[in-house]
Amino acid sequence: MNTLPQSLAAMPWLEPSWQLWQQARAGHRLSHGWLLCGGEGIGKHRLALALAHSLLCEQGKDCGLCRGCQLLAAGNHPDFIELKPDGKVIKVEQIRALLQELSHTAHQGGARVVVVHQADAMNGASANALLKTLEEPAPGVHILLVSDHVNRLLPTIASRCQRLLVATPTLSQSQAYLGQPSLPTEKLSRYLKLLGGPLALHQAMEQQRLERIDAWQLAWQRSLADGLLDDTLIKLDADDAALALKLLYIELVADQKSYINQVYSRLPLARAVADAYQTFQLQSGLNHVAVFQHLLSHASP
Repeated sequence: MNTLPQSLAAMPWLEPSWQLWQQARAGHRLSHGWLLCGGEGIGKHRLALALAHSLLCEQGKDCGLCRGCQLLAAGNHPDFIELKPDGKVIKVEQIRALLQELSHTAHQGGARVVVVHQADAMNGASANALLKTLEEPAPGVHILLVSDHVNRLLPTIASRCQRLLVATPTLSQSQAYLGQPSLPTEKLSRYLKLLGGPLALHQAMEQQRLERIDAWQLAWQRSLADGLLDDTLIKLDADDAALALKLLYIELVADQKSYINQVYSRLPLARAVADAYQTFQLQSGLNHVAVFQHLLSHASP
């Protein structure tokens, strides 16, 4: 059995996805296009990199010792390409540059591997530019698309790829990944619901963001009670605005009993918050204060 490489050893919930991919490879059923999908912050990007490394490893297992692995470790393997959004979008110019690179033969004489991070950030033009390569890939080319939001992908892109669903870790697995000091279960569950998986939570802990998130929660409670936007929310920067909206949505619907009892008063606001969150995810330069103040108008007096 081809077990998880050392780079993924701390994430045992990735084992089923790794094994499925290895089985497809062993059975010569490895598609040229793969779509790694699942929740945010659960390790999909690291899994994609490990899969890419195994394709470029001379031993086929991310051995860390061969020339291919050494080139990858140094960050200059000529047959490995990573593509990330420019801002919030993967632009058509980026895809065209990628296709130009893929038109050449492999430098090392083996596979050429592309990992597209946040593939759902492709707009219509960039997705259509990539489509032909997914339909008629050159020999030895493997494209790994990573997405937290598969529903945002162009359906024709998703249909040309073999899906690899990545499982969400359990609470105990998340706690084990985070290590000590442990978070109370209730808080752990709430933070994971907001941020995604344990990798995202670990990053937030390192950045000391949890206290700020707790402050946002209290600020939303005050804002809903007063009908006026709290100063804490006014002072948010653009990067935090979308997350604060997601926090408000969770605050509105997480307590199911309370939500059901107040469904007629909370439903319009919850819907408006969900729509605003999607907008903030996809667009830059929005005035979050104006949006937040408008949202409060949906709340009951």
